[in-house]
Amino acid sequence: MNYELYMNEQLRLLIDLQQLDSTMLSTRLTMDAIPNKIASHEESLKNAEAAYEIAKQQIASLEKKKKDKEHEIEEIKEKIQKLKHRTSEIKTNKEYQAQLKEIEKAEKGLKSAEDEMLSIMDSIEGALKIVEIEKERITKEKTKIDLVKKELEKEIIRCKDELKQLKDDRKKLIEKIDAEIYNEYMTIMKSRRGLAVVEAKDEACQGCNMHIPPQMFVEIKTGNEIIHCPQCRRILYYLKPELKP
Repeated sequence: MNYELYMNEQLRLLIDLQQLDSTMLSTRLTMDAIPNKIASHEESLKNAEAAYEIAKQQIASLEKKKKDKEHEIEEIKEKIQKLKHRTSEIKTNKEYQAQLKEIEKAEKGLKSAEDEMLSIMDSIEGALKIVEIEKERITKEKTKIDLVKKELEKEIIRCKDELKQLKDDRKKLIEKIDAEIYNEYMTIMKSRRGLAVVEAKDEACQGCNMHIPPQMFVEIKTGNEIIHCPQCRRILYYLKPELKP
């Protein structure tokens, strides 16, 4: 095999391998992000459930207040009845005026307690509406989550199928690459976060954006050798404008 053609072929294979590995990485990242997507939708459900529980607790607290207030109102009414009943037994005008003032005071207390009762009942009504709203929201969020999970389950299956195919393609590809070159590629991959082969464009490495010496850039453009970026050590290639998609 002609050495020049051999290196050209090896470089082309490395470019294909990098594209394949980048696709695999992207697919894995898509799969890894799925639990977070589900969690973000579940957060809305948790918020609805929390609001629902708070509203229920508020109703329970208000119901207790209502019961206590009902008891208070009954006691005031009984007190007024007793005061009015004793009025007929009073003999002096002074005692009668004092009794009227006490009845008036009790009736004001009754009016205040009844107003508070109305306020409590309004609060209960408002809390009941919130409970219904949040109950409906919980149902909607659960339905939405079910739909999202079904779609994401399809996405997981698609990603798994894609990864399986990519792994098969990768295995066939590395069989054509020289072992020493492949090991070098993998070393760069590990040290450069999965990006070992990059384009050289406008006399700059597209991996680290550092300037490439003019003579080296000319050599890269020939595609006759595997050339490394002098800064980041990534493998460089030049893609002719007419070959770009």
